[in-house]
Amino acid sequence: MPEENASRPTKKYIVTNERGEEFLLPKYAATFRILMDDKETIRDVLNSLLQLDRDHEITELEYEFEKPIDIFMPENDPARLDVWVHTRDKRHMNIEMQNKVHSFLYDRMQLYNSYLTLRGKYEFNRSPYFLGLPEEERRYRYYELPETVSIWLCNDPILKPKDIYKDVWSTYSEHDVESGNALPISRKNRYIVIDLPNFVKLRKGVKTREDFWLRLISRGPLQVPETEDPIFANALDRLRVSRMSPELLKALEANMFDHHEYEAIEAEAFLKGQANGVQQEREKNDAECAARDSKRADYLRSQNVPDSVISTMLSLK
Repeated sequence: MPEENASRPTKKYIVTNERGEEFLLPKYAATFRILMDDKETIRDVLNSLLQLDRDHEITELEYEFEKPIDIFMPENDPARLDVWVHTRDKRHMNIEMQNKVHSFLYDRMQLYNSYLTLRGKYEFNRSPYFLGLPEEERRYRYYELPETVSIWLCNDPILKPKDIYKDVWSTYSEHDVESGNALPISRKNRYIVIDLPNFVKLRKGVKTREDFWLRLISRGPLQVPETEDPIFANALDRLRVSRMSPELLKALEANMFDHHEYEAIEAEAFLKGQANGVQQEREKNDAECAARDSKRADYLRSQNVPDSVISTMLSLK
């Protein structure tokens, strides 16, 4: 191992191969951003995760991290990647990627997805595509929504079934679900949830492009095969520590701690504690009521009151 590597303190987000080469583990927010900061990587990852074939694949995209959000939510979320894409079959999609399980997970999923839908509609109506349509068609399509997809790459178990690693959540009719005929009411708003622990258990080896990306994100560069594929090779190269300046590594270290997530964990713990306190108080009151009713029943029985009458009397609160 080179001398400079031997003297560097071990970091949880850095791994070293047998040749002494250091790589970043992309499962953390800051390192995930480094991996995904490339159009071809994003295009290939999304085409793989969305299972888009040649006729439906993403052809154009724009992306950015940490886009300011002007509603109440963390302003600096380095794990979030927002992508605006066009596909070969002329679909327009807003796609958000998250690479960890958050506290308030379901609330955040809906909050981020709602924001993405609003912003996507705003940008769609101002896009060159929409403005290039004939005036009459623009008028008829003014309320049309582009597709919105939230992709959640979860490093902790999230899916209840253990025989799948990916699921799609959408909006359904309760009646259709109960009758066994459930289909999404609309495909324009979807959540794709990927359980990375389940993926690692279920998918052995790398047989598809999706396998490569999910194994790289969940397990790191040392757990994927060496490859001459230019997109894969470039992605791995971006994770090499040797190509990074000391300033970048220092900034990376500073961003490893997510203050917003820590605050969310604290808030979730407080609310759970509060709910447990309410539950404990309710259980205490129930126990006291049960003891009081038991004493009342014993007294009434001593006065030869029938049990049926006692039950009726005690049910009157």
